[in-house]
Amino acid sequence: MVGYEHEQEPRTVRLDDFEIRLSEGLVSAGGEVLTLSVREFQLLVAMVDRAGGIVRRDELCQAVWDRELRPGDRSVDVYVSKLRAKLEAAAPGRQFIHTHPGFGYRFQPQLSRDLDTSKEPSAQTADTDAAPGSPAS
Repeated sequence: MVGYEHEQEPRTVRLDDFEIRLSEGLVSAGGEVLTLSVREFQLLVAMVDRAGGIVRRDELCQAVWDRELRPGDRSVDVYVSKLRAKLEAAAPGRQFIHTHPGFGYRFQPQLSRDLDTSKEPSAQTADTDAAPGSPAS
């Protein structure tokens, strides 16, 4: 197995209604069992091991693909996107993976309404930036 070696000790990680059974390769969110690829599971484990902290893209590449991140390589980003979509589909109203541009990714389950309030000002800013009398887009 590339990346994390957890077979020796059965371990379960629980965060609210999110559960990872490391020895079984089982993940559930919002009571729904997810179907993850091996890479998606390894990526999730790498982020959960540092839940709440930012994990750099090169660290994720090393943990999951057992190699250095190459210039222009978007593998980590593509797999994070797939994983994020599966997690959020299983537990609507929650965001699990947060992007920190230029730094990496952070795993921290959060209610979407907490996120919506942070997005409202930028939507209002876009409306106020429009020229007077011009239609809002």
